This record gives sequence, structure tokens and C-alpha cells, in this order.
Amino acid sequence: MSGVHYQLTLADLSSKTLLVTMRFQPTHAVHLLQLPAWIPGSYMIRNFARHIMQIHAYDKNGVLMLQQLDKQRWQLQCNGEPVTVEYQVYANDLSVRAAFVDDEVAVLNPACLCLEVETLKEHAHQLTLHFDNPDVKRVTKYWRVATALPRIQGEPLSLDAIYQATNYQHLIDSPLMLGVFTLQQFDLDGVPHYIAVSGQNLFDEARLLRDVKTLCQAQRDVFGGLPEDLDQYWFLLWVTESGYGGLEHQFSTLLLCNRFDLPVPALEQQDEAYHTLLGLFSHEYFHTWWVKRLKPSCFHPYQLAQEQYSQQLWIYEGFTSYFDDLALVQAGLISQQQYLTQLEKLITRVTRNPSEQVQSLTDSSFTAWTKFYLQDENAVNSVVSYYAKGALVALLLDAQLRQHGYDLALLCRTLYQEYLDTGTADDSIFNLLDKWQLPQIAEQLRQWVNQARRLPLESILPSLGLSLDWRIPQQFDDICGSNDKIPPAALGCSLKPQGSALLVHQLYHGSAGQKAGLMAGDQLLALAGFKITESSLPQLLRRLPLYSVQPLVIFRKDRLLTLSLTLDTAPANVAMLRVSNQNRLNRWLNTAD
Repeated sequence: MSGVHYQLTLADLSSKTLLVTMRFQPTHAVHLLQLPAWIPGSYMIRNFARHIMQIHAYDKNGVLMLQQLDKQRWQLQCNGEPVTVEYQVYANDLSVRAAFVDDEVAVLNPACLCLEVETLKEHAHQLTLHFDNPDVKRVTKYWRVATALPRIQGEPLSLDAIYQATNYQHLIDSPLMLGVFTLQQFDLDGVPHYIAVSGQNLFDEARLLRDVKTLCQAQRDVFGGLPEDLDQYWFLLWVTESGYGGLEHQFSTLLLCNRFDLPVPALEQQDEAYHTLLGLFSHEYFHTWWVKRLKPSCFHPYQLAQEQYSQQLWIYEGFTSYFDDLALVQAGLISQQQYLTQLEKLITRVTRNPSEQVQSLTDSSFTAWTKFYLQDENAVNSVVSYYAKGALVALLLDAQLRQHGYDLALLCRTLYQEYLDTGTADDSIFNLLDKWQLPQIAEQLRQWVNQARRLPLESILPSLGLSLDWRIPQQFDDICGSNDKIPPAALGCSLKPQGSALLVHQLYHGSAGQKAGLMAGDQLLALAGFKITESSLPQLLRRLPLYSVQPLVIFRKDRLLTLSLTLDTAPANVAMLRVSNQNRLNRWLNTAD
């Protein structure tokens, strides 16, 4: 026996339990077994090993000593004979990062299931699936397997196939989706691409296939061709009642969406939900080059036992977020106006939050482990998104480069070609700009990402044919478009219904609510003597005189308090984009809308 072999058994669907059996020939008297604490692409400690139950090891002579060293490592004493390690895993994580099992689908990320044998991690790793429970076999009778993991034995898509990864890193970068699913294929530059959609759904399969292929062509053009080692690519689309997300892998991506995000059959003009889904396809496919191959040098190699800190996530996630929707409009899948509406929303979301002038993009990248991925109600005041603001930096950098005969696609392509083997250092992008004789842009970019301050959107967007104005929001979630109505007063907070109660959730620093003394968690009871409900509050804020001082009655925990609220409008922070030069806009978007 060479390498490591894993058998994944769906032991019991009702308890969402998987039985993992791993076998290997020991090469040392003592072997270290460990499970990753996080999965690449999602920068948060997940502690996958907490779901392991009843682990034990044995060989032909009997039970072997297996001692747990910490939350994710075990020390195994071996006798030179082939070893078997068995354990159960609880699989109920409705996300793209771990494992989930029910009677409709099994989504399996080996990163949270397969223990690594530290000294054998560069050897081949085989994986098989097993179904011995009669009830499980009955439910899974018509199931198939979708995965980019290479098959070395058995029929395509078969539950009985044997899969083999070149090493442990390859194994944990290869999710599997089991169940009933539709499967479509298209070829791009001779490379087969597959779209597996879980479950039985009412959607336009041909439309999805056509649109995804168009997006892949657009993203390929950014880099001038597909990666040399890409011999197949799988879109594993897990369809649920409610959910959204994606995680990139080297030869695949695992996506999660709502059932009604899929394209409506025989409908030419699809809704925003479908366009958002296409943006997710676009985003994760861009990562095929930008993160899965080219990555920060500190991720060479990944160290999955603990955090790995990088200041460059604004480049890898922010630039990807810029190109994902840009590909939609450049490919003709959305109109210019639809794209500009999305851009208005992005600008508003970033600039409205006080956090933009509190945290820099490099700091947001570095602290992703403890801040961005662990946001609380104060995040709007303290955490800037390296996805969203990073996308705005990409937009402005693209605009600046175009004025000097370059563009952001060329910059990404050049970084990919020059740093593919080593990864990018923190200063690589600035060095390239200096090499292109663009030191002013390099210095400007340093300021944008290293300082917590607003971006010069108003002064740079005209070079793309756009002008930017602002208006006062009509309500808290008003984030785009023009509106001529007289703006109402605003508390400056988001509210969270809890039964019949209305609680303060996120409270903006400097808002009328904060100045009155509101705190997150306060329950709103009455304003100016009138009962507050989810429907009455907007009416009260619109009807009461602006700049008047009104009593605001609240519960704070078990205390009844009355605050003095000075009614005022929110700041003018809703972005409104207007086309100022259609030719410039067309050149940027490669369209003639």
C-alpha cells in the first residue's frame, strides 16, 4: 500500500454522520495526523476537527495508541504494519467550506474530512465512497458524483469510482457534490467545462450554459489564455432554499445559491437575482488565475494549522470583485445602465460606512481572520471590506492606467506572468507601476490602500465618462438611483425585528441616533408619544418636523429610558452616476450601449 486511502461512508443520513476510514503503510514509528484549521480562500479559523467523533486506530495485531495533542492533531504509535484509522464526522454545515449531508445532497470538502498524515502529504491520496446502510442505499439509488478530482477507476460520475489526488493539498482542494443533478458541458480552448446543478429545478439550462461560457471567455481574455495546467473545470452549483456563496478551487468551484436565482425558462430579460448568480460564477472563475495560481508569496505554501497573514487581500479579492461584474457588461449579459446601478450600490455601501475612514485596506486584509470574518454590530464603524473598497480601488486604478495607455487587465496579466511561481510580495504591484514609468500612480495607489480615507471618486470617474453626485437617502436601505422626494429624518441605524419588538442593530457613529444616546440592542418603544413599530417608524420620521427635539422612549435591557432625539436627515451619501461622455464610457466597457 502506497500513499493514503480514504473511504467515506454515508453512515446515517438522519444524524448527518459520515464514517471516515483511512489506511496507510507507516514509514515511521510515530506518525502525526492533523486536520486543517481553515480552508484556502476563506480566511477564518474553522476548527474543522471539532466535528470528529469516536476516533481510533488499529492494525492487524490490534488497537494502536492514538493520543490527541491539541484541537486538531493526533499522535499515532505504529508497529510497521498497515494502519487503519476510523472516525465519525458530523456533517451539517450549510456552506461551501465544510460538509453537509441530507437525503437530497451530500457536499463534501475533504479539507474538513480527511486527516493528513504529515510525513505522507506529498504522496498520492485515493478516495472512495461507500454506502452499506440499506436506508442510505435506497435514498441514494440515483445519485451521482460531480468533482474535479481525477478518476482512476470506475465509470464517470459513478459512486463506485476510485479517485486519486497527486498529494494532500490536491485532495483538500477538490470538493465533491453527490446527489441528483443536471450536468452540462462546454469546451473553452479545448478544455472541458462542466456545470452541475444539484436537485430538481425549474430553470433555463441552455441559458445558464450559454451565459456561463460567455463569462468564462471574458475572464480568459483578461489573462490572455487559460492556465497551462487546466485540463478540466467544474462548476458545482448547490441549490438550496436560501443561501449564497462560493469558494474557489484549482480545477473547480463550489457555489451555493437560492433555487429561484436560476434563470427563468423562456424569459429574455432575467431579474437581478440571476445577474447576481452570474456575478458569482464570474467571481469564482476569475480566481482560477487570481488566487488559485497567482497568490501572495506568504501563501507559498499554505500553512493550514494556523492563520497566515497577508496585506494583499485587497488585490486578490478586490480586483476579482471589480472584474466579476465588469465581465457581465462587457460580455453583453447586462446593460450599461444595469452595470451603473450596481456600481452606484457599491459606491454607496463603501462610502456610507464610517469604517472607510477608520481602517485601511491593508489593515483590513491583515486582520481578516479576526475582524472581516467575525463582524459584529459595530463593523460598519470599524471594518472596511477589502472586497468592496478593493473593487473601487481597482476601478480607479483602471481609470488612471487607461489615461497612460495601459489598463488593469494588462497589469493583472503581467503580474500573473512575472510572479506565478513565487507569488506577489507586498510591493510587487507598486514595483510594476514604477517599471512602467508610472511613479505617480504607484504613490497614489499606496495612499489609497495604506490610509483610511475616502477615495477620489468624483475627480477620477470623469475619465471613464461618468460624473458622481450624491443625495440624501429616503430610508436606511436606499443605496442607488435618483429620488426627488423630500428626505425624511433618519435615526442613522439599522433595525432588527424580534417578535413584535424593534431593536437597534447597527448604529452609525455621528448619526442622530448616536448623538441622542442610542446603543446597539436598545428596543424602540415610542417617538413623540406615538408607538414605534416597523411600519409606523418611517411614517413618524417623515411627518415630524425636521430639526425638532422629540422624546424617544426605549428599553435598554430591563430599564425604561427616555432620550432626547433631534430629528435630522442623514448625510447625502447615496451615489448617483450620470453619463457625462458616452464615448469614454463605451471604450471602458467595450460596448456601444
